[in-house]
Amino acid sequence: MSDPRRLLPVWLVAGLLAVGVLPRPADAQGARSKFERHLTAAARLYEALEYERALTQIELARKQPHSSDQEVELSLYEGIILAESGKQESSTAAFKSALLVQPDAKLPVKVSPKVNTFFESVREQVKRELAALAPKEPPKAEPPPPQPVAAPPAAVATQSPVLKGLRSAAPVTAIAGGTLFVAGGITYALSRSELGRLRDNDAALDSQEAVDKTVSKGRTLQTVGVGLAVAGTAGLLAAAGGFLLGSPEAPVAVGLGTDGTSAFVFGRWP
Repeated sequence: MSDPRRLLPVWLVAGLLAVGVLPRPADAQGARSKFERHLTAAARLYEALEYERALTQIELARKQPHSSDQEVELSLYEGIILAESGKQESSTAAFKSALLVQPDAKLPVKVSPKVNTFFESVREQVKRELAALAPKEPPKAEPPPPQPVAAPPAAVATQSPVLKGLRSAAPVTAIAGGTLFVAGGITYALSRSELGRLRDNDAALDSQEAVDKTVSKGRTLQTVGVGLAVAGTAGLLAAAGGFLLGSPEAPVAVGLGTDGTSAFVFGRWP
């Protein structure tokens, strides 16, 4: 896959690099190297039973640019070290922070049976919480009984003018779609804030009940945010379709028919 920056003019790429908008390759490589050094140091200190120093290295690694998968790995290491230190509540929060992103994540190092059992219990708890938040499928409706075949309808075909309302309504639909999309982004950001409270061991999370409420709130905000963003995108697409289909140059042939009990419209769109 080609680098997206190659699609930009050379002078624009140079200007963006100058003001720091685009990351310099050397800087990005250096950030990755620092992250890997801190993570490797944390793993070695854990093996040497230097738990406090290992946690310090994890915090230093977290300050470096890293991916979502790397954040999961950091949280797993943090949960292991806290569990070995006897801090079960903090360990639970760290494990949940990783499992909420990757419910099937595996521990990066071999641990004692006690810690492994504790980790699996947290995994089951997270899966139950996610299942409770998942939308339930509506019951399947029974098919309607077969209806007798009606006689051919007596239809009167007419030639309708263009549906100019599609184009006139497009700006309103676009504004509504954009508003929903922005609201979805804000709601999703709030969900990430709740996840950050778990990751940073917020002092307010002083009980298992508080941790569970924070997880539930974060998951709900995430679901609502994604739903709003999807609805906003659909609104923008509908606005674009209405603008195109409402073009005054494209006539629409529409017919009106009836079978004696109901009326229906038929025809061909452009």
